[in-house]
Amino acid sequence: MKKRILFTICLFLFCLGFGAVHFAGEYFLEELQPSQTEKYIPPDSTVHLEGEVYRKEAREDYQILYLKSNSIIYNRPFKNNSLQESKILLYDPQKTAIKTGNKVQASGNLFFFDEARNPGGFDQKFYYQKQNIHAAIWGKEVRVTDQKVSFLQDKLEQFRDKWKASLYKAAGEEDGGILAAMIIGDKAGMDAEIKELYQVNGIAHILAISGLHLSFIGTGVYQFLRKQTGSYLAGGVAGMMFLLLYVMMIGLTVSALRALVMFLIRVGADMSGRAYDMLTSLLAAAVIVVLWQPLSYYDGGFQMSFGAILGIWIAGQVQRKAEKEREKGKNSRRESGRLAGKWKSSLMASLGVQAVLLPITLYHFFSYPLYSVFLNLLVIPLMSLLLVLGAGGSLLYWVFPQGGGVLIWICKRILDLYEISCRAVMRIPASEIAVGRPELETVIFYYGTVTVALWIFFKHVGRRKWGSLLCVFTACGTLMLAGQVSVYGKTYITVLDVGQGDSIFMRGAKGTTVLVDAGSSTEKQIGKYRIEPFLKSQGVGQLDYVFVTHGDSDHMNGIEEMLSRQGRGVEISCLIFPAREMWDEKLEALAALAEQYEVKIRTVERGQGIISGEWRITCIQPEGKDKFEKGNEASLVLDVSLGKFDLLLTGDVEGEGEKILEERTGKSYDVLKVSHHGSKNSTSAEFLEEVSPDYALISAGENNRYGHPHPDTVERLEDRGCSIYTTIKNGAVTICTDGRKMEIQSFLQE
Repeated sequence: MKKRILFTICLFLFCLGFGAVHFAGEYFLEELQPSQTEKYIPPDSTVHLEGEVYRKEAREDYQILYLKSNSIIYNRPFKNNSLQESKILLYDPQKTAIKTGNKVQASGNLFFFDEARNPGGFDQKFYYQKQNIHAAIWGKEVRVTDQKVSFLQDKLEQFRDKWKASLYKAAGEEDGGILAAMIIGDKAGMDAEIKELYQVNGIAHILAISGLHLSFIGTGVYQFLRKQTGSYLAGGVAGMMFLLLYVMMIGLTVSALRALVMFLIRVGADMSGRAYDMLTSLLAAAVIVVLWQPLSYYDGGFQMSFGAILGIWIAGQVQRKAEKEREKGKNSRRESGRLAGKWKSSLMASLGVQAVLLPITLYHFFSYPLYSVFLNLLVIPLMSLLLVLGAGGSLLYWVFPQGGGVLIWICKRILDLYEISCRAVMRIPASEIAVGRPELETVIFYYGTVTVALWIFFKHVGRRKWGSLLCVFTACGTLMLAGQVSVYGKTYITVLDVGQGDSIFMRGAKGTTVLVDAGSSTEKQIGKYRIEPFLKSQGVGQLDYVFVTHGDSDHMNGIEEMLSRQGRGVEISCLIFPAREMWDEKLEALAALAEQYEVKIRTVERGQGIISGEWRITCIQPEGKDKFEKGNEASLVLDVSLGKFDLLLTGDVEGEGEKILEERTGKSYDVLKVSHHGSKNSTSAEFLEEVSPDYALISAGENNRYGHPHPDTVERLEDRGCSIYTTIKNGAVTICTDGRKMEIQSFLQE
């Protein structure tokens, strides 16, 4: 094998860069250091801003302007202060007519991006840190101060807008949104349900302007022009220019830059008469990407984009090695046909991609679409046709609507086939396996085992050992999946941060999963964006029991949402309500919704509950004969016990309900989940005297309008000597116990 000098240099630079970023990034990377705005301006301050627009994104209710070279003026007592910020986001609800390159002035409220507050949650702060953006402004007044325009970028944006309009007009709202995402990288108008359908089935990659798209487009233009001109140089230069303009139009992303660099190297090799080495060009592209955005090392898009190409390369090497060994055999047989050979190559490429991306997929998405390998055998071959017909048909539609409409009609039928196939796969048992986020040790073990397997294969493969590699990969994947099954021997209880609301997840030592409440009055789509990601990150795809303490929306609107997502999100096996006499109209409606989705309904009264080994969840109140007012007073109160460990979950109980509870508890508790988010009128001194908790957990939203937790309640808890944990300060709070010892962990470090 020839020495790969460029490959060795790139590998050294890539590893050196990772070591520098991982171990010392906070000392030299601007992205990881607090910006001037973060240091000196408090959130929600009114500021004045001047900067230059370098990118725009359209939304239904506003536009997002990306600004660079910013000057920010903010008020302090008796004086104004000014500071510089390299990049910032400006949200413009007025949708002011602005072009890329314009300089703008704006005033509005400053805010900073949110960190993830639960395991599995989206870290908005780190997402923008990777782009060296640390703050944003919700604009009240926005005006253009300099009409200077980036001419080329402006013309490309105009062309893109016209192209988008053509796609929507020719294909309709739903299919036009899909084609716009695939062809011009605009996902703003795409149907959310279809997007999630593709994600769940492992084909969401077709919605991005991926490297495959760009490679296909660039290579097609290059080969066409090379044949037309008869010159490698002319075809190569024209192909490069075309792809550069296309990337400028859709926006520079990690996958776009990767594809562009690899294309330039490939065409450069053709033009200079040199051999093209895919692995070297892939590594060279990786080095360029991390020089552009050093934090890309930790970006899922970066890992999946480069991992997919690596998987295709490995699969190709394995197939070529196997074919060479087959040719050496005495009884070699001819391939069954050209079509069968292509199908076999596609299957190998799909398996290679899935094998490389398995840990990455689980780390970022926590679940694995089991049949995606086979679904992609249908999706990927048709994607090239879809791109050609979609792009050509929508452009032709400008001048010849009938002809363009025919091509778009074919695209719509392909998209129909995609949707039908995805929905059919979802009806197959175990179509998506919630595995959870793997530990770093598991990921290292997996890649180490695969590397050893590949080395053995290339060194010792024989004619009959061709299938052994697939078996090894399958075994590695099985080990990885098995390693993510719930941790036995201990019970985990997590009070999730859902803003102003309640949601408590519990998993017993034998794997029984329980959710108590799920709702929020401050966070939108709490089920989809906070509760389900957390559950999947823990390897939970199905909840055995979901308790509903009472009918307030901040305790149950997430349950309503999860019920409506049965088949797409986390499955619910059984809902448990308080005694039937305590139901209000909201609980009646929730029960009807559960019946609609064929979810079992049970009620629980005092003394009843769930037993799983030594773990017990027992209802203390209410019971049917209680004369409580429906609502907070009649909240379901649960005693959770395991060995010497005791936890009291109180819902929103207050008033007469809390007074009766004092008489019914009959013991002290290690941990109290404080009632009603720490309101002033709950958790009385007499109640605390009775239950005598060592730790208090409070679920409340930051800067909530109710002032929860109330200072009087906090003072009463402190007077009892309680250690207090709040989701406001600590994010999700997790208790781990084996019934003898207990450990409490905060997701956010104070």
